Amino acid sequence: MKKTLRIPLFLAAMLGLTVAARAQLPTGMTVVPFYDTSKAGLSFAKDRQSVVGMWEIPGKPEHFLVLGYWGYIWSLYPDTTKAYAAGAIKDYTKKQVADFNNVVMKGWEQGALGGAFDPDFAFNRYFYIIYNKYANVSSYHGGIKPTSADGPGAEGLVVVERWKVSADYKALTRDTTIFAANHSTGYGSSNMVFGKDKLLYITADAYSQNSWDSTIFMRKVLRIDVSKPQGGRMYTIPDTNPFYNAANPAVKKEIFAFGFRNTYSITADYLTGSIWGAEVGQGTWEEVNIIKAGKNYGWGNGGDGAAVGSNSIGIEGPCNPTGGGYTGIGTDTANMSGATLMNPYSRTYKGRTYTCSDFTNGTWNFNHSGADTHGSKTALPGVGISCIILSQAFRGDPASPFYGYHFVTDVASNYFIAVKEGVALPVKVGGVPNSLVFDGDKQHNGITSFSEDAFGNMYITMLSSSSNGAFAWHDIYRMSHPQMKPLPAARESVFPTRIPIARNGAARPALFNGLIVNANQAGGTLVRIPQGYSGVEVYSLGGKLLWTATSGKTGSAATLEGSAVRLPAGLEKGALGTRFLP
Repeated sequence: MKKTLRIPLFLAAMLGLTVAARAQLPTGMTVVPFYDTSKAGLSFAKDRQSVVGMWEIPGKPEHFLVLGYWGYIWSLYPDTTKAYAAGAIKDYTKKQVADFNNVVMKGWEQGALGGAFDPDFAFNRYFYIIYNKYANVSSYHGGIKPTSADGPGAEGLVVVERWKVSADYKALTRDTTIFAANHSTGYGSSNMVFGKDKLLYITADAYSQNSWDSTIFMRKVLRIDVSKPQGGRMYTIPDTNPFYNAANPAVKKEIFAFGFRNTYSITADYLTGSIWGAEVGQGTWEEVNIIKAGKNYGWGNGGDGAAVGSNSIGIEGPCNPTGGGYTGIGTDTANMSGATLMNPYSRTYKGRTYTCSDFTNGTWNFNHSGADTHGSKTALPGVGISCIILSQAFRGDPASPFYGYHFVTDVASNYFIAVKEGVALPVKVGGVPNSLVFDGDKQHNGITSFSEDAFGNMYITMLSSSSNGAFAWHDIYRMSHPQMKPLPAARESVFPTRIPIARNGAARPALFNGLIVNANQAGGTLVRIPQGYSGVEVYSLGGKLLWTATSGKTGSAATLEGSAVRLPAGLEKGALGTRFLP
């Protein structure tokens, strides 16, 4: 009998060996209705409406805006005059609040694609939409179905528009175009999210454009500041962007990171500040990336079907000295359906030789077939991923084993895979019941987006009814698990606030991750400390630190009252700035 070598964990650590184990997470995660998904006039699927995403209105828990793929927006809100048992299906109302269908370019991966509320929504009531738009007015037309002229062979614009929400949340009006860029034929999906730094991160993707060319916007992650216009633009370029000081005037200083194929899902962790993106691959690999400034994430220069020569570089999937990197073969150098493995990986582009050390690998790499090969070390064996979709981090009950995890799925399957920063291996934790799965278009019959609310509840949009080719109707469900409990009270979003200080000779405003409070209240102002923070610092608007309170040590005459702190009566009166302490 052949003996098996067994290495104890302590000995493996002494020898410097890596012992990776999957986290022990509960399984059985599923989805349940939170409104009547069978009722005409309320069900999106029954009413044949294609849904791209859903976002909770800040300050209005469980009140949502829902974006339709063909250029519609609905409000979806509960009857708050009624009492409901825990977990009960509430009485919701759906109301169309915006129609920009006639200007939306419709077709394969073209349409209205994403939305985001302004970090200062409480003050300005702005909601942003990213979509494909016709380049000229003569092309505008209506209808909810794509036409033969609106396929991937058409060129157009990727635009980010700002809309204003009415005081009753039941009407939207277009305000202005913030950003616009031409995309070529063969378009890939775009999206956007506001980060904890209060800046807008945009994924701009077009398959036939150069992912390494810093003079174009496409196939990049961009970062802009929409709080003020500058230099003829409706936004400011942050001076911390990696290409901000580029000598070449043609360089797009908006670029934050590059080397992407199609990062349709992008999300920001409101506690850690990390920006996450899920990259849709082509023939072999899908990626989840934690996106860092100035990094090259490796996708082939030139795009899908690029000609051999100057475009023949780049990789799909993991690239490392032991695993090498996938690259195309023959004349179709980025078509990874015929990809081979180069080991070691080496390609020369514009006089420079690139190896694996020049790329940032996906934090997790998922194989289309479910194989864990070629140095990936993160694929989930037997579980294939194609057209990857990524969720926000679960920030409900901090005692939940799922706390801090993101969930991965794709548009061709219906299961949930959990991933977490600092945890090496993904874990399959559940999926959608077969009774809810639409069984028509096999390539696009699963989950298409995730959403969250201020209690930490998470939601999905899913293809679930009749379809027209790849375009199907959707409904929305809430993710459910006994150990995925929401918060007892809605959390507050914490974004940096600009305070015009001149401390230490600073010539520009500093960023504080708190709020502007008014200290004129009798008995001392009560400041709520949001989830994930332990205390607060209070500053004058001149930049002077006035007072500090934490859960372990409070300032003079201070008392922590649960998740709130009462400011002492001796502070300066008027507006003050706060910084919440981690």
